[in-house]
Amino acid sequence: MPRKNSRPRCPVCGLHSELCMCAALPVRDLTTAFIVVQHNRERTKPTSTGRVAAAVLRAPVVYYGAQGEAMDTAPLEDPSLDYFVLFPSPDAPALSEATTTPAPGKRRCVVVLDGTWHQCSRMARRAAKICELPHRTLPPGPPSRWGVRTPPHPGALCTFEAATRVVELLHGPEAAAPMAEFFAELSARMLGMRGRPPPT
Repeated sequence: MPRKNSRPRCPVCGLHSELCMCAALPVRDLTTAFIVVQHNRERTKPTSTGRVAAAVLRAPVVYYGAQGEAMDTAPLEDPSLDYFVLFPSPDAPALSEATTTPAPGKRRCVVVLDGTWHQCSRMARRAAKICELPHRTLPPGPPSRWGVRTPPHPGALCTFEAATRVVELLHGPEAAAPMAEFFAELSARMLGMRGRPPPT
């Protein structure tokens, strides 16, 4: 719930309305499909980057953990898709073109989890359908530039950064570059709202 007398925020990018960047969303039309599975506690947090990642990737958002609301697994049961969950489970292979090659006649779909580290771990192990799907992890890469939240460990990325890495690995740097540029400005504006400079 918004705080009393708080300034309105965009429900997608989370910025104050006058700073909203949604008109500049670098929407991607890719051969890979995406789904964002968001923990219910992230649903109204303005610092969650899952919503804006979903908007950029034209991905449906599936909610997990809402009291009295069953998780809608329909987007995870499309017979035309081969699903791969992005989560560093033990023994999960590194995500690449080779490790996410779909079966003949099917389209690859990457499922991106949105929540805290603990929430995503729980979803990966317990969420309907998610726990049954093959998991893939990101190979080592640059550290997070999302200074709005404290990462649980040095290699952790926010949802939007993780999605950008997936696009880079599967579709190349040129496809991911507009997302990275957008995110750098989003991060700078979000930190500016808190009176903090962007990371160097």
